[in-house]
Amino acid sequence: MALPRFAIRDSRFTPVASFLLSVCALILAFVGLFEWDVPLTRFVRSLYPSAGAEPNQWLLLFSNIGDRIAKGESLVVLSLGLLAVGYGLKHPQWKDAGWRSLIGHGLAAVSANILKHVIGRPRPKFMHAGNLELSPVSGSGWDSFPSGHAAAALAVATVLAVKFPRVRWPVLAVAVAVAASRVFRGSHYLTDVAGGAALGCVMGMVAAHPWREWRPSIGIAINRMTPFFVVTLALVWTIVHLPSEGWPFQQLLWSGLVLTLVGLAGHVLWTVQVSWCPVWLSGPLTRSLVGVGLGMTTGSLFVTIIVLFVCASRWLESLPGQVESRVDGHGGLWAAMAEGLFVAAMLLVLGASYALKGIVPM
Repeated sequence: MALPRFAIRDSRFTPVASFLLSVCALILAFVGLFEWDVPLTRFVRSLYPSAGAEPNQWLLLFSNIGDRIAKGESLVVLSLGLLAVGYGLKHPQWKDAGWRSLIGHGLAAVSANILKHVIGRPRPKFMHAGNLELSPVSGSGWDSFPSGHAAAALAVATVLAVKFPRVRWPVLAVAVAVAASRVFRGSHYLTDVAGGAALGCVMGMVAAHPWREWRPSIGIAINRMTPFFVVTLALVWTIVHLPSEGWPFQQLLWSGLVLTLVGLAGHVLWTVQVSWCPVWLSGPLTRSLVGVGLGMTTGSLFVTIIVLFVCASRWLESLPGQVESRVDGHGGLWAAMAEGLFVAAMLLVLGASYALKGIVPM
């Protein structure tokens, strides 16, 4: 069955619109995170005792492990290990992952070091009044943005996630933890780590695919990583802002609760294939409603707009030739379990958005 003419015409522009919405959301997320660079750095400093006191052993262990994992030598050894398995056991997938992880690591390291010295942002240890000071090409100590450790870790993790999709979430989780350790070690600001992670994702995605596909690879990287940066902003905003009785906090809070529940109900109806469901009801649409609703529960109009951009981007991304069917692939025990887990997870996030408000006021 041929698609309607208007759908064919629109499908040429929806990928571009989706990409532009993701870029806007990513930029705004960085703007939002930048506000918390100095307060978070001061909070991290408060976790460390004064000179001569017993340090927090768990915090030191976390930062030291992250530092060791993300060192260039450790990541090179990992890539060489993949190559050894690939050549020794004649596994082309492992061999390809080894070479491409080396390339991704190299691209991330070179680009991060160039940006570090061109931008010249001081390390947190040089923070005095908290003002933004840039001094390009000023040597050691003026090389905070972006984080090289975060860039290298995410570049290698992105390559491994593409080559070994079954273990992509554990691999990416380790890389994110390594990146976060740079903040808790006091070596970088929050946006330094976020910038390094974004750079690493892009370089890793480029390295994981053929060179001639570098442009779509960058687009895929941006579309896939933007939701995680927006979730980070929403989490930070939630835990550092105390509840307010003023506008628009309460209006967004309760409207978000209603919209999230409506979206979840619509997703369940779409999944179980209720005959009287409207034809326009789809999985991407209902998930977008849930996403916007959760964004509204932060109580921030700024965060809500960014989440709206992300959800609109994901919805547009699903339109050209990727419309999910309500007839095939949504039956059986596994589908019911997956749907139950999705609903439970979203309800847990909804509850957490209320319980965690202002838990770490800065």
